[in-house]
Amino acid sequence: MKKVFITLMIPLAIVSLLGFSGCEGGGEQVRIGVAAPLTGEQAKAGQDVLHGVQLAVSEWNAKGGVLGKRIVIIAGDDRADEKEAYIVAEKLANQGICGIIGHYNSHCSIAGSRIYNQRMLPQISPASTNPKFTEQGFANIFRTCGRDDQQGQVAAEFAVKTLNLKKVAIFNDGTTYGRGLAEEFKKSIAALQTPIGIKAKNQQPPIEIVAEAELQPVKEGQAPGYDAVLDPLISIQPDLVYFGGSYPEGAVLVRKMKERKLKSAFMAGDAIANSVYLKAGGIATEGTYFTFGPAVEDMPEAGRFYGSFKARYGEIGPYSVYSYDAAMVLLRAVEKAGITAGDSLISVLHSLKFSGAMGEIDFDQKGDIKAAPYVIWRVKGGEFVPVKVEAPIE
Repeated sequence: MKKVFITLMIPLAIVSLLGFSGCEGGGEQVRIGVAAPLTGEQAKAGQDVLHGVQLAVSEWNAKGGVLGKRIVIIAGDDRADEKEAYIVAEKLANQGICGIIGHYNSHCSIAGSRIYNQRMLPQISPASTNPKFTEQGFANIFRTCGRDDQQGQVAAEFAVKTLNLKKVAIFNDGTTYGRGLAEEFKKSIAALQTPIGIKAKNQQPPIEIVAEAELQPVKEGQAPGYDAVLDPLISIQPDLVYFGGSYPEGAVLVRKMKERKLKSAFMAGDAIANSVYLKAGGIATEGTYFTFGPAVEDMPEAGRFYGSFKARYGEIGPYSVYSYDAAMVLLRAVEKAGITAGDSLISVLHSLKFSGAMGEIDFDQKGDIKAAPYVIWRVKGGEFVPVKVEAPIE
């Protein structure tokens, strides 16, 4: 499998790694790493992450860099693969980086975290939502996004209280993220039901899980069938099909549901929030739901980011702003610490509050952000639109 490592100046350019001491020897550069799937089925998501970091770095360099040094990005392509992520982490850690923005996928972030922890390099993921990532007891781990136990609860509450859920099929894509999110949704569904023997006002009837399955991944543009898991649902017609997984598999799943004439609503997590989902899924994506953070353009603090990103890259990726904030936080920690040593940066990251494009960023002891709001989104007219929950949807 090809491994891609790119050293980036802003504007983007490939430069030599020779002759630079990076963060370790007081050279003329400060290096930060970016790890994401830059090629393969999830390349769009990886590029979105990279662009967010590039924008942050370009703004810092325009003001003179950090500690009087120019900032350089070293990017590693993990191809959304756990083994590749470990290799990428080792190579990035050996190239004098001060910290890492990444990875995108939870299984890749967890794999790479072992290396970054050994080197005491700050690791800030903009997109890895599996709770296990920050439950490892590593002091150097942070994320600017929320957790799956948070978004699983938001999704379950919407499904039960607004969609009037009674029967549900739960699928996942076999990844750490997908399995974890599906399980959190399932646990939250169970928690919302009144225990047997306790009568409550407006008590919900028991919710039936009519099917659970792990779906085959999409590989090199080849779409799996999914007929075997969907055909039994035709006679059952569940109220909802919930999917824990990413946008390549999500797009195939909603298309197949449309072909099999399943009338079930479709809901997923944040990883389908990508324009590729709309393009690959086509008309079948219309009306589908997912959980994600609030709209960037609606956040007062994000106005400048929104305009700058649109002008430079055009379409804003779902996790571009989280990547931008992760890079900003890391560079502010370097500035505050006055040095680029890992221990000092980690201490600053844990002790300070940061102002980001998405608002205040304040990490708890585990490295999770203390305020992680999730909202419900829906595909409407071929676009992602936040849902204003007012009354049950019949």
